[in-house]
Order: sequence, then C-alpha cells, then structure tokens
Amino acid sequence: MTSSSVLVNLTPAVLLIILFRYYTLDSEMKRKAAAYTNKPSSSLNAPTLNKTPELPKAAPRSDWRSKVNSQVVEDAIDHFTRHLISEWVLDLWYSRITPDKQGPEELVFIINDVLGELSRRFRNVNLIDLLTRSVLLSVFISF
Repeated sequence: MTSSSVLVNLTPAVLLIILFRYYTLDSEMKRKAAAYTNKPSSSLNAPTLNKTPELPKAAPRSDWRSKVNSQVVEDAIDHFTRHLISEWVLDLWYSRITPDKQGPEELVFIINDVLGELSRRFRNVNLIDLLTRSVLLSVFISF
C-alpha cells in the first residue's frame, strides 16, 4: 500500500488522520452530551444550603482566571500546576520537612498567576504583524 512517491503516500495518510479525528470528536461529543443529560434535574435546581463555601487556605485567589478567560484552559492549568506541585514538591521533599499545606497552595497560586499572565500576553500578540516583520527582516538581512 505504500509507494515511492510522497504525494501518493501523503494523501491517504491525511485522509486517515481527518477521519480518525472526526470520529473521535464525534464520539467525545456524544459522551459529553450523555453525561450532561444524565445529571438529575433536582441537583441542578436544588439550593445548596448545607454546603459551606471553601475558602482558600493560603493566599486569596488572584484574577488569573479572568486573564485566561476559558473554562477548559483554566481547569487544565489548575490541574497541571496541582499535579506538578504534588509530584515535584509535596511528594518529593516538602512533606518530609513539614506537614504544612499552605506553602504548596501558595506555590500553586503563584504558578497559576504566572501562566494566566502569559496567556493574556500571548492572546494580545498580533501574529500577522509578528510573522511579516520577521519575514521582512530575514529578507533584508539576506541582501
């Protein structure tokens, strides 16, 4: 099924990738829709009087979530930083020194704030201007 020509091999490979991506997205959307419709309606409308709000343990939450402005990315950043701190700080050496949990929480807040600021700055970059400036600069340097 393979050929010595790149174009003959490339087209079926691209088609397979597109079909695979289409079917995985389709199945993922069906799974999310099924999970959303399986939630009981009483839990959506019931008031949460007996639940106490969780207060941050260490520092107050900063506005890093408003800098990111995407719920999926916010959750991914928070999950990533908590996993990173858990693996490389808490489990590796911090828990042996002290039972205090405020230090790692503050570190998570700091890393989340830095990643939120990076996200805000990357979102404001004009890619067209950046790419055309670098292309023009490389053309002028080559002459």
